[in-house]
Formats: sequence, structure tokens, C-alpha cells
Amino acid sequence: MHLSEKEKEVAILVAQGMKDIEIAQSLFISRRRVGEIIFSIKVKWEIISRVQIGILACHLGWVCPPVEALYDEVRQHKRELNYA
Repeated sequence: MHLSEKEKEVAILVAQGMKDIEIAQSLFISRRRVGEIIFSIKVKWEIISRVQIGILACHLGWVCPPVEALYDEVRQHKRELNYA
């Protein structure tokens, strides 16, 4: 499950919702190289989608969920406490 530093960088940017061309421009690499790195991440993590890359990157603490998601989680928790 270990990724290289470049794979980790790409995984974080994928988790942030960036497209391949945006990742390429951000990291000063080719779009094709981004695709190769994403493929490598999928193989190492035994997954099939970019969404799964984002989920795992979040689970590993590399990226934070959007603030809206945190608010939704807090609201849900408050509802559970009120109805418990």
C-alpha cells in the first residue's frame, strides 16, 4: 500500500478533485505521466476508480473532507443525540 512521493502527491490532488490536465500543470509533468501514476496507484491499492483514491487519501489523513461534509456530520451527530 506504500506509494512513492510523486504517487502520494497525485493521490492528494485527485482527492481534491483535480483533473489530469490540472494535476499535470500543477506538478510540471505530462498529462500522460499523470495517467500512468494514477494507474500505478490503482494497481498498488487494488482499486478501480479515482473516487476510491480520494476515499483512501482522506482515510490516511492526507486530505481533509470538504467543510460542508464536516457540517453535515456535526448536524447528524446532534440529531442522534437529541433523539437518543
